Amino acid sequence: MFLESDLLVCENRLRETGKTFFTCLELGAGKEILKDFSLDDRIRGMMGGNSMTGLETTRGTLFYIHGYQANSPEHRGLWAVDPLEAEVIWARPEAVFVANLRGGMLVYAAGSFAGFPERSYFMLDTESGEVLDTIGEDAARANSLRRESLSDEELQQVVLPEVMSPDRSSPSLSGEGFSEYIEQEGLLITVIHMPTKGSEGFEATIRVYHNDTKVYEDVLARGTAVPCVNYFLLRDVTLYYIRNMNELTAVRL
Repeated sequence: MFLESDLLVCENRLRETGKTFFTCLELGAGKEILKDFSLDDRIRGMMGGNSMTGLETTRGTLFYIHGYQANSPEHRGLWAVDPLEAEVIWARPEAVFVANLRGGMLVYAAGSFAGFPERSYFMLDTESGEVLDTIGEDAARANSLRRESLSDEELQQVVLPEVMSPDRSSPSLSGEGFSEYIEQEGLLITVIHMPTKGSEGFEATIRVYHNDTKVYEDVLARGTAVPCVNYFLLRDVTLYYIRNMNELTAVRL
């Protein structure tokens, strides 16, 4: 995810242990300004034995890390990190992220009343974590605010891929498999996912066309257990993709 001041934050999860680390890059040179930042110990103390974390969103110069609810894939908790200082600026372990709004961040705290689960909504200041507005159990108002939310694509000015329909005519399509694509101002970027010949798994090739002429090609992944879907995006005139599931590559088009 992208931050202001031309920064990019990346998440790297170790499959063997489930631990998550965060790295922040200065995009002009790909220089690391934050490396292997982790909240594992802090999360474990607040969430019991569950120390898994993930990248929730970004606002301004901060990125936000979430934890997980016990025995559940649902998120819980927000930790705002300043990558330039390598510090947690504020923490809300009780909050569950809902949406980014122009005036703040909509979250809720889970609770129960008479044995029934309920949600209490409130609005946070993105820079300080302070409560700007208490919405409480007014779900109608919370849903109204949610309809005005800002998507990560809008906030970060990125274009994400779509799955290409089988009947779409394109110079990139050939054979079996399926494709994702981004189309923007004369550019067509495709990733074709195919079963690996002679063995189990999948491989993917990324190609860029300008006015139907191929200008770039690379192997995005090979021998993966599942297709590497949604592994690329476009921001301005730069293509970003993850090669072989762990190598971030940027190509100026």
